[in-house]
Amino acid sequence: MKRAAALGLAVCGLGLAMGCRTPAPGDRLGVAELQPARLLAGLAERASEIRALRGRARVEILAPDLKVRRPQRLAVARPGRLRVEVLGLFGQVAALLVANEGVYQLYEPGQAQLQEGLVSASLLWRVARVDLEPGEAVDLLLGSPLPGPGLRLGEAHAREDGGVAFDRRDELGAVRERYVFDAEGRLREMERLDAGDVRLWKARFDDYRKVSQDAGPEQAFAFELRLDFPRVGGRATLDFQQVVLAAQLPDELFRLDISGSRPAAGKARAH
Repeated sequence: MKRAAALGLAVCGLGLAMGCRTPAPGDRLGVAELQPARLLAGLAERASEIRALRGRARVEILAPDLKVRRPQRLAVARPGRLRVEVLGLFGQVAALLVANEGVYQLYEPGQAQLQEGLVSASLLWRVARVDLEPGEAVDLLLGSPLPGPGLRLGEAHAREDGGVAFDRRDELGAVRERYVFDAEGRLREMERLDAGDVRLWKARFDDYRKVSQDAGPEQAFAFELRLDFPRVGGRATLDFQQVVLAAQLPDELFRLDISGSRPAAGKARAH
């Protein structure tokens, strides 16, 4: 956290020394003006401060072969620790997925045993029609996706609302990430593309509210998360009803008891 904060201060200080101006809407900004760099440094600092979350959300999944809207209890923690409880009509657990340290466990009522295996890039698509790797899903649920390594800043433009839009490119000049920040420096949109300019996913963050943490200052957190997966024709929408930010979460949340035919799901509920 100190390292990220120091980076943010250093970048801001350099920007002030160079006399950063307030851009007019539609202006094309030079990378030397460093506003995108300041925003990315702030995003990295936020990621270091927001480490874990417990919450409840209404989740809607729309995919070519699935359409469902269910409440869910969620617990996520960096790096890549995930627990999703899909709730039934009367609040019972209809399905339970955990992913931790490269291993996943999936419980569904009526099944004699837990499903268990190694986490793969396609795990969430197979079980939930969410086209994200578990680590990406955790970062997006925490509202602070980490910028990809080895990319450089590309074009940046001022927006009419006072925000900034910019991209990041690889060594061949291909756009791999796009960002939109509002006038208050909050992340509004992010999308990630592959080397062939195919958009892998796009995330939109809305309805920011102040949320307390069990350690540290209040944080502005997006209670609405919209995810688009163009390459597979899918979408996911999460509307949080309850959010608790935490420095860490108990290990047992991300580990199911497989000693019997049913997991000890009730001993460590997500919320």
